This record gives sequence, structure tokens and C-alpha cells, in this order.
Amino acid sequence: MSREKQYSRSIPHPLFERLIAEDAMNKDEEGWKPERHHDIGYFPGCVDFMDVEVKFSKLNKGDADHASIAAASILLLNKAGIDPLVLDLNVFKCSGHDQLWQGQLEIFDALKEHNMRRMKESGIKTVTCSCAECYRTFAVDYDLPNKLGIEVEHITQTLRKSELKFKAPKNVRVAFHDPCRLGRMMGEYQAPRDLIQIIENVEMVELENSKERALCCGVSSMMYCNDATKAVRKKRLDQGTDQNIDLMLGGCPKCYMHMQCLLNEERMGDDEHAHPFEMMDLMQFLAACLEE
Repeated sequence: MSREKQYSRSIPHPLFERLIAEDAMNKDEEGWKPERHHDIGYFPGCVDFMDVEVKFSKLNKGDADHASIAAASILLLNKAGIDPLVLDLNVFKCSGHDQLWQGQLEIFDALKEHNMRRMKESGIKTVTCSCAECYRTFAVDYDLPNKLGIEVEHITQTLRKSELKFKAPKNVRVAFHDPCRLGRMMGEYQAPRDLIQIIENVEMVELENSKERALCCGVSSMMYCNDATKAVRKKRLDQGTDQNIDLMLGGCPKCYMHMQCLLNEERMGDDEHAHPFEMMDLMQFLAACLEE
């Protein structure tokens, strides 16, 4: 049995998955060279695909805006004195995280082969990612540091080294939701917290389950969205209510998508027990608090 035929799971995001699969199999053998040299590359991930998915194939037409995460990330890097080569989907392809974990290995291998060639052609020394899943995939499954000598960072690690200053427009109580791939898989818990702690007018609290004990957002690898995964998500959001937070912050677009989706469902259904706070990606929040 081929590796691809071993995969038989029904994925609840058909448009998202089909776009990536078709892109993976669209072979592009032409060489590429950036217009000028950059030491650092920024990989925005599949944010455009995510926005298409949320808007057109979900009954819950929430207002999640994943593209704004990439825009905020680039703004923050620029303000930190970093001129990154943006590794967007005009030249690169999805990292293939979901396809690998779903068992779609033929698709993952095609994505990896294309992106490894483009990484080598890019001439960058470091790639930074605002998506925790892409961060883990490039560092571990592509093994970029050993295979191509390219260091891999999550954007919180990159920005922590900057001298940026932040101030919230009003006092706000926040908690950080640790993405599985950033925290338990890569052991990075402190970089996002270091950034949050330097924002003036922000009080940071820890959720009941945090760091190595953090709860998942509930829909790992886009594999399921059902009552069981929503129960995991609800429990995580309940912990935010227990801490009386105004805002839950995340370090992965998937966490943002899934948490905000449930928040929107509650409000569209006039749920009297709806959670009284918002979900944002940390990059969105930092950009909103950035001091000139």
C-alpha cells in the first residue's frame, strides 16, 4: 500500500486542503533569485488560504483576518530595523505541516522539495515565522539548520532581540495561549511572554494550564472540527474567563482561527454564557500597541 493510500481521514476544510494540494502538484522547475540580498526571510504561511477558507466554506462567517497577522509581522520587523525577504506564496508554497500530520506524505514531500530549493536560492541566513506550525516544520521536518545552514526562528524570538517599545491605549489584562508547536514541541515559552511584559498598561496573567501544561486550541492539523474539539476549545476559553481577562493572545494563526471561530459562534447564537473577551494573535496586538 502506498503512503498516500494510508490516508483516509475526512478533513473538514475541503477548499483549504484542495488549494494547497493543487499548488503542491503544480511543479515549477524555473530558477529564482531575489532582486537583492537579504539576511533574514519572513515566511507568512498560508494566511491568504485561511482567509478564503473562513469566508467561503464556513457557516460561521466570522471576522478573522489572518492576512493582518502577516502585515503586522512585517511592520514590526521593519520598525525593528529588519528588512526581511518576504517568502510569500508567489514564490514559495505552504510549509506542508498539515499534510505531514494528516499522512498526506506525497503532498508534503512535493511542498518540501519546492520550498527547500527556494530557500537555497533565496540566500537568506535566517527564516522567521509568525506561524508556530511553520516554525516547527522548517526547524525539524525540513531540518533547515543542518541541511541548508539556515537558522529558524519564531517571530517572537526575533522581535525579543529588538528595542521596540509598546504601550496599550488603556489598561488591559491579557493571557498568552501557548501553541502546541511553539511550546511543548519546540520548548519556547518565554519569548512571547518577554514581549508582552514590556507593553505598558498591560497586565499578564497565566491561565490554569500554561506552558508545558497548556491546552491545545482543539483542531490540530485541521483534522477535525466537531463537538469533541469544540469542548477542548471551550475549556481553554473558560480558563480565560476564570482569570477575568480582556484579551487572549496567541502565537499561531491556527489558534487565532479556532478560538475566534468559537467566540463568533457563541455570539451569533446569542449564548448567554459567551466568553466576554477577544482573541488576537500577539503580532496583531503588538502592532496596535507600537510606539513610534
